[in-house]
Amino acid sequence: MKAIQVLLLAALLSASAPAEPQFHYPDQVTSKAFLQQLIADRVYFFISSDYAKSLLVHHAEPVIPSSDAIGARVSGTVIIAFEITKDGKVRHAMAVSGPKLLQSPVLAAVKQWTFKPYLLAGEPVTVATSIPLTVSN
Repeated sequence: MKAIQVLLLAALLSASAPAEPQFHYPDQVTSKAFLQQLIADRVYFFISSDYAKSLLVHHAEPVIPSSDAIGARVSGTVIIAFEITKDGKVRHAMAVSGPKLLQSPVLAAVKQWTFKPYLLAGEPVTVATSIPLTVSN
């Protein structure tokens, strides 16, 4: 089973760009660098953003500096991809998309989050997810 999942991830990494643009749902958005990290960490399960949110125990809000005149007017959605470890900690979080001015504060907030461990056959396992976070000022 793990071999099939590794082959699937490898196929995703080596696939050439499609001729037509494709729409990706927010809980499926990730990056090549993140997929490579998942392979290195031997993370084989990707859970939806909705399911990951249901496991959320501690949530920190992004702090956007209000003193920055430009930052005060920036809003948008930042998608953060990360691993949830066996003990519910965030690991290898990275901003996948969104306004550059918002990526750093949103990333800093997500790194503080904690989750209930994801259980597979009653045992905690490390999983991957991506979560869209909308910031408006």
